[in-house]
Amino acid sequence: MNRDEWRQHVKREFLKRRRYQFGQPPATCNLATDGTPGDVACGDTTIQMVLRLVKGKDYSINKVRQVSGAPNHVPMPIENARLALRRFGLPYEVRTDLDAGDILRISRNRGPVLIAEDYWAHPQWEGRGDGFAHTASGHRVFVGFADPRHKAGKTQHTFRDGHMVLLGTTDIDGTEGIVRDTNHNSAARPERPAWDKVSRRQIGRMLRSFNHGRNKVVLIPTEVLF
Repeated sequence: MNRDEWRQHVKREFLKRRRYQFGQPPATCNLATDGTPGDVACGDTTIQMVLRLVKGKDYSINKVRQVSGAPNHVPMPIENARLALRRFGLPYEVRTDLDAGDILRISRNRGPVLIAEDYWAHPQWEGRGDGFAHTASGHRVFVGFADPRHKAGKTQHTFRDGHMVLLGTTDIDGTEGIVRDTNHNSAARPERPAWDKVSRRQIGRMLRSFNHGRNKVVLIPTEVLF
């Protein structure tokens, strides 16, 4: 398929509103659980979504965790996420030198990009926040809102640490990202947004936030996956 067909494919899959880290059968995600089923499964669930998008196959969170070789009951380390993708036959590499423009182009032209962020930096759900957040150093900044307004974005403001989201593709002109955030479909956050549409500037902040602002980390495909 061409890149416009890929964009439509990603949106169709996202619109099915499946594969959030919460709400999956407990027996299928207990390897990535530290209290609440799926609560440390953001990386595993993001990989689930990549496998669905690229291979058209469904794997459980537990299967992803087993293939990755990551320790159980903790968030998946980046290197194990790379190993999982490789072991499923997908050519991904870890990069620390890319900016928002780079990864928007990659997601549009090659395939999904996995982004590590500190969750304070994620754009908010309008009406469920005022758009402001505090950085790791305590500065108050405007992270803004995700589109579609009142239907997408972060709704948990108490969690501020490391998280993984999926940049599936871009909008038509390639300037905004179509992002799946897995941190939904729980008892406390029952909403299931198909995607968060975020700007290049917002993606840049998400990238720079990771590990308390000490490094940027993404997993990118090294060849075209569609």
